[in-house]
Amino acid sequence: MKNDQEKQNRQPDDGEILKLFQAREEDALRRTEEKYGALLRRSAARFLDDPRDVEETLSDALLAAWNAIPPAEPENLPAFLVTLARRAAISRLRGLTRAKDVPAEHLLALEELEEVLPDASGAEDALLAKELAASIEDFLRRQPPRLRAIFLYRYYASCSVEEISRRLFVSRSTVEKELKKARQALKAKLKDEGYEV
Repeated sequence: MKNDQEKQNRQPDDGEILKLFQAREEDALRRTEEKYGALLRRSAARFLDDPRDVEETLSDALLAAWNAIPPAEPENLPAFLVTLARRAAISRLRGLTRAKDVPAEHLLALEELEEVLPDASGAEDALLAKELAASIEDFLRRQPPRLRAIFLYRYYASCSVEEISRRLFVSRSTVEKELKKARQALKAKLKDEGYEV
């Protein structure tokens, strides 16, 4: 009897969860939420302030996983789920933007940077975030002052391209070129450091 209780209390491994999805067992959703719910809520909370929106995003991410597996067979289940949660959170933010609650420029900046930054997953989430922040700070220190200013205005202050152009007295196309150059260089640096981007 004790062994049965231990079996129920232990977390299933990712392979077991994926088998439940592939067999279309609804228990897959419950097990996924039990194991990764906190991680997915943290991922959504990076974008959303309202706890109700975070819970809705978790439900959306779980539904997306249900619809994707199969045919998808993710090798890294937590990273796959975090990506789904992030997409669901951005989608929810878009809906809020239509209601004028969130500046559209903030969303656009997040989407641009999303292509460059790696997924964080599992217990290493906080450590990975610290290491990633240090890598980005190192990257920015090595950039020319104008590119650094453009990057910070765009991705930390969520300024529009037009606003950055006005503030720095450069053309819109210069700002766009510098941002693209910065994203490519940052992506290359993170890949060199072993991040999956």
